[in-house]
Amino acid sequence: MNESRGSFGAAHSRFNDISSMDVTGAGALFMSAEYAVKAVIVEHYGFLPPSFETHRIVNLSHRIALWPQLPSDLRTHLADMALLDPNVRYPRETAYETLVSSSSNAEWQQRLTTAPRFIQYIERDVIGNPTTLGKLTF
Repeated sequence: MNESRGSFGAAHSRFNDISSMDVTGAGALFMSAEYAVKAVIVEHYGFLPPSFETHRIVNLSHRIALWPQLPSDLRTHLADMALLDPNVRYPRETAYETLVSSSSNAEWQQRLTTAPRFIQYIERDVIGNPTTLGKLTF
């Protein structure tokens, strides 16, 4: 979870430094969500098994049954973050730079407001809650 908070901090600083978002900040914001989801898996196994390393984060959250445990606003946030994965582009998808620059500052501010809540929810209500953690499938 430290990596998740660190990536969020980097994205937030980048946004504040340049008064907008660029691909560096967007990538860091995506990583904050990815690290949080993968922290759930690490909590279960004690490490990240190779079979969980490369997945789109929404698919990964479905695979481990995390998706239904998330409140609807945090599912929306995770789906929004998934679009910002700088490492996954398919033919006919919008170029990453275009995707990042097409969002308004208000949209970035909303993402930056929701990201810490997502991280806190994963840490406190998933990893920190044995009942919820027990509902997940690995």
